[in-house]
Amino acid sequence: MAQKSTRAATVGFVVGALVALVFAIVIRLVPAFLFLETPWRVVVYVLCALAAPPTVWFLQGVARAGRLDQRLVFTWAAAGAMTFDGIAIGFIPDLYGQTGDALAWAASALLFAFASLIVAGQLMLGRVVPAQAAPITA
Repeated sequence: MAQKSTRAATVGFVVGALVALVFAIVIRLVPAFLFLETPWRVVVYVLCALAAPPTVWFLQGVARAGRLDQRLVFTWAAAGAMTFDGIAIGFIPDLYGQTGDALAWAASALLFAFASLIVAGQLMLGRVVPAQAAPITA
């Protein structure tokens, strides 16, 4: 069982970091005014919230494909994404294609996206039964 938990953690963390990389590339393509002008910023935050459920569904699919615990994969994926973004914004902010206030607002939108993801995960995975180890047969 410990091996399966370690695998779920590893898969989740790596997938989360890769998802964060994809979002960083998307943010790079977004014009700065979407982060700097309040009406557009509201749209960005709404899109962040709306992206949470499909992200949870994607992570559920990854977990199911690997016969892994969905909640563990989700938790570690969220940690992987947050770790990636924290390190990338701190050390390679150019990856996000934004500077100054636009980068600060993009980081704020990412924090909101993570909060939305956690809420969506709790609501969507609350009744998911954890993966069980296969019974050992002699």
